[in-house]
Amino acid sequence: MWSKLTFGKHDGKTLPQVILTDPDWFFWAIEKRVFDNWPALRVEANDILQKARRIKIPKPDPENWEIEYIMQPDRKFSCFQVVDATRPSHVGSSITARDTHLDLSFVRRGNAYDKTGNTLMLRSFKYYFFGKREARLTKERCETFFSDPKNFVDQPGSRRHPRRKKYG
Repeated sequence: MWSKLTFGKHDGKTLPQVILTDPDWFFWAIEKRVFDNWPALRVEANDILQKARRIKIPKPDPENWEIEYIMQPDRKFSCFQVVDATRPSHVGSSITARDTHLDLSFVRRGNAYDKTGNTLMLRSFKYYFFGKREARLTKERCETFFSDPKNFVDQPGSRRHPRRKKYG
């Protein structure tokens, strides 16, 4: 169902594989309009982009939970956690932001190039969505995840802006 890339460093991979192994490259490619010359890839890239920004929290009642992004004081991404929506925000020197769903573009929006941050994002993603930080993201697993509409928030217009707070 997913087209394979026929160019560049991810030649032979599908877009679900790319975003779950190298999200920084995927978001860079979107910004640079790399997929525009291939109509099928452009459609798939836009689909993945929308889904990657709106991943549903993997809990029985997702509306009772939030994603808490944690950044170091120098604004480099550390991790995200799934927390009870009623839990008070983190207190400490870290910078935090919360949202009602996971946005894989969070690292890129905060820092245009942060390979380590994206690696840490994927580590947290694997833990919460596949049960362990070292989970192997096979082609089948990546494609199955992005093919299942149950993994994504339905209403594009309902996005709540993350609450950003710095504690010291």
